[in-house]
Amino acid sequence: MRAVTFTLGQSNGSHIAYRMFDADSEFERERIYHLNVLEDETVVLLGRLRGDLERAKPLLEKNEDVLGYSISSQENSGGLVYAHARPPPEVKRFLELPRSYEVFFDFPIESTGDGGLRVVMVGETNGVLQEALADVPAELDVTVERIGAYPEAGGNVVALLTDRQREVMDVALDLGYYDVPRQATHRDIADRMGLSVGTVGEHLQKIESRVFKGIVS
Repeated sequence: MRAVTFTLGQSNGSHIAYRMFDADSEFERERIYHLNVLEDETVVLLGRLRGDLERAKPLLEKNEDVLGYSISSQENSGGLVYAHARPPPEVKRFLELPRSYEVFFDFPIESTGDGGLRVVMVGETNGVLQEALADVPAELDVTVERIGAYPEAGGNVVALLTDRQREVMDVALDLGYYDVPRQATHRDIADRMGLSVGTVGEHLQKIESRVFKGIVS
């Protein structure tokens, strides 16, 4: 079994799916846990957003492409969002790839931190993955990061982390903490997240411990 990891860039379109996550948005998409294309070509989605979700309600309620939604927020830190909507045409074509090719998406789909998404698509051979990739609409700006063997179920070490640990890890990656040479410090991460340096250090220690144990187990 093979897998390709790629990012989908943030479009500048006017659809609600883009406007909520543009450069001026108050929301950050963390991950998509599940989505499904229905027979009427609408989409149902369950995901997690960061930000004051009370501010999301007017955007969702007034948009004609949103057919229904439900929000389970956690104060101002974000929460779960269920949405039933008509997707942009290019997104619908992308989501229908498993209908045309012997591939499927591995969930959850993670955010890249700049409004885009990091997707893992799984198939039996590199050939079928490349065929499906070639059919991704150009509007979605694909950047391939990796193609290779699909890790076994136990290999998804990110699943070992808590939501808060994932948040810290996402910020650390975004700021270049794990780059070589390192581009950020504990202080940089702390300032971005409004945490103490000590708290960030504790989170990173636990993250690294769990990830390394997950790799060698």
